[in-house]
Amino acid sequence: MKIDPNAETLILSDDKLFYTIEGEGEFVGQPSVFMRLAMCNLTCSGFASESSPNGCDSFISWSVKNKMTFQEIWDEFFSRPGENYIEHLHKGAILKLTGGEPLIQQKQLLKFIKWLEVKYYQQYGGANMLTIDFETNATIMPDPEWMDLYSVVSFTTSPKLSTNGDPLEKTYKPEVLAWHAEMFSGFKFVVTCSEDLDEIWSKFVNTFGIANHRIWLMPCCGSRFEHEQECQAVAEYAKALHVNFSPRLHLVIWDKALLV
Repeated sequence: MKIDPNAETLILSDDKLFYTIEGEGEFVGQPSVFMRLAMCNLTCSGFASESSPNGCDSFISWSVKNKMTFQEIWDEFFSRPGENYIEHLHKGAILKLTGGEPLIQQKQLLKFIKWLEVKYYQQYGGANMLTIDFETNATIMPDPEWMDLYSVVSFTTSPKLSTNGDPLEKTYKPEVLAWHAEMFSGFKFVVTCSEDLDEIWSKFVNTFGIANHRIWLMPCCGSRFEHEQECQAVAEYAKALHVNFSPRLHLVIWDKALLV
């Protein structure tokens, strides 16, 4: 399929691309180029706190829409003074596709990634393959075409519990969760209280047979102060349940929910 990079588009947030370290989950601490897509199908209003009044810690970012062609996005990889995002990827950084909810645009994302692979390999040949990880709330079924990109693409899922504030029919999609469990996606859960653990095990772990080493528990927080208040309890839960604890390193290091 021939792709016209000046005609095909994606809708990005206002921060578009930025280079940092992954702050959460399976790839925590790894250098990463983030590409943030606009739009989401959930609100996460139940996560609101003094430091994060909108609930969603990236609300301001994904709620702003920038329609860009594939070529404009490619140009953005080189546009920030002192940054060459493609070179970061070549040297081993992960490309993190996040949001919002990226899979709202998955048909276009499939085209973009296939086109990006070609552009990348034209520049670097077969050296240092791209590593791409999606952040998703696991409410939209991934297209079967993702299987063609299995060697390049992985998924980090962040299923929402009842504490996130959205109705169950929007947040809990068993067929999607089963797909991710079968694909050995990472499962990252925001924990607000001990009662969340019962929900995680009854609705997710036991139902879909998720292995302990594929589970990360992380505190609900929107600032370094809130992280300090909440992280010890969640770490103790992770110890007791023999699963992974995830900090939110962007808060610990920079005291910022967004790094742009």
